[in-house]
Amino acid sequence: MLTADLLQKYGLPEDQVLDAVELAVTRTLSAAFDTTISVRAENGLEIVAYPRIGRPVEVPLHAITRKLRRHILHNVELELQRRQALREAEVLQELRGQVIYGTVGRIEDGGTLRVVLEIDEAFRRLILSGECPLLYQPGHERGLYRVGDMRAFHVTRVHAVQAGRHSARVRIQLSRTSPQLPELLLKKVTGVDGIVCQRRVAGGFSRLATPVRLPKSAINSVGKELGEHLYVFVAEKSGR
Repeated sequence: MLTADLLQKYGLPEDQVLDAVELAVTRTLSAAFDTTISVRAENGLEIVAYPRIGRPVEVPLHAITRKLRRHILHNVELELQRRQALREAEVLQELRGQVIYGTVGRIEDGGTLRVVLEIDEAFRRLILSGECPLLYQPGHERGLYRVGDMRAFHVTRVHAVQAGRHSARVRIQLSRTSPQLPELLLKKVTGVDGIVCQRRVAGGFSRLATPVRLPKSAINSVGKELGEHLYVFVAEKSGR
């Protein structure tokens, strides 16, 4: 019923996989048989039913119909997907607060951008999906995005959200209006730490303090990316 391919598919620790299988099978069979069921998946499936009257009864696999087996497999996959999403959300928390370039893959009726993000992580490249709601798009850009456009986004939130009764997915929320976006972009292109955005009117201007003088070309490139004027000045160091 549960192939090795299915169990290896989600990249979860073995104990998590076994626990997910036991939970999904228990839930499915308890509902189907209308009785309490216990399941062990350590060495094949061991299923025991606890009727309201009488002794516990072992349920052999051949007693489970093909239709019910398909239902079990479906619920096992949903549980594994849910746990994979929770694990990915935990791993991807490090993206929060970063600037990532992404490509607009879809524009929803309400204006939300579905953005394709490519991230190099250790020895692999991850292709993820982020969303930038209309509220987090500058007024001068709304309605002008096109599929295929590449933009810089500030990752403001990474969390797992319910995608069904027993499933979940990772949601990466993006912003083009956050005050941190200009300072993070300038840091990215110059390598200079300590840049602070003191005020931003998205699509209008940003006022930024830096510890050292920045190349004009870097300031212009970030201003062009954001479609706004950057007022950049070197902050005076306070004396002792």
